[in-house]
Amino acid sequence: MQINSPNGNDKNISSYHIHHYDTVSSTMDIARQMSRDNCPNNTIVIAKKQDKGRGRMQRQWRSEHGGLYMTWIIRPQLNVQYCFAYVFSAALSIVKTLKGLYNIDAQVKWPNDVLVQSHKIAGILTETQFENDQFKYVNIGMGININNQPDTEVVHAISVRDINQKSVDMELFRTTLCNTLLDHFSNIHVHDILDAWKSNNCTIGNNVKIVMPDNTVEGKAIDINDDGSLIIRKEDRTIVPVIYGDCVLR
Repeated sequence: MQINSPNGNDKNISSYHIHHYDTVSSTMDIARQMSRDNCPNNTIVIAKKQDKGRGRMQRQWRSEHGGLYMTWIIRPQLNVQYCFAYVFSAALSIVKTLKGLYNIDAQVKWPNDVLVQSHKIAGILTETQFENDQFKYVNIGMGININNQPDTEVVHAISVRDINQKSVDMELFRTTLCNTLLDHFSNIHVHDILDAWKSNNCTIGNNVKIVMPDNTVEGKAIDINDDGSLIIRKEDRTIVPVIYGDCVLR
C-alpha cells in the first residue's frame, strides 16, 4: 500500500485520508476535531508550519518551515493498556526511515523521543479517547526536524539537514515514513514492538531522572515492562515502575 503523494501518482488510498495544510495552530488540534467528527481510521493531518505546536508537559514545540509536522488518527481494536505500542511504533518507524534513507543512526528514548548523538531529532505526542476500556481514537502527533533550524535554546536538538550538511527531499522522507507507519500501525504485535524498542533504545542501562507532575524518581533504568512502563532501580535498590513522565538521561 503506497501513501498519497502530492504529484498524483497514488495507489490504494481508500483506507485513509490525508489532509495537507500550509499553517495551522497544531495538527493535533485539527486531528482532535476530525476524530470527534468520526473521520475514518488512518486519517492523516500534515502541516508545513505550526503556530502553537506543543510537546509533552505542554511545552511549546517550535514548528518552523522545513520540519515535518503530522498527526495520524487511529481507531485501534487493542485494549487501552497497549496505547504505548503505537507511540513506540511511531518512534521505531522514524528510526527505520532515518536509517534507510540517510544511514542516520537514531535511537529511541523513553517514552516518546528519537535522538541522534544525544540530540533530539523527533518528538511524539499522543491524545486518546476511550469508552469501557476500548479506544475511540488514538491521535499520534509527530514533529520531526528535517530541513528546519531546531530551537536549540529549549532542547539539545538536531535536524537531518544539520547531520547531512545539506537539505533533503521532504516528499521522499514523508512518503517513506508514512508507508512505514502504515505498515507498523496495521500490524501491531506488542511483544515484537517491545523487543524492537529495546534493540534501538538509549534509555535502558543509563541513570535517569523521571519528572512527573507531582513527583520525581531518580535511578538506573533497567528494563521496560509489558505495559510500556520504565523500570527504575533507585539508589536504595528499590524497584519502581514509571508509566508516565519526562525522562532526563543523567
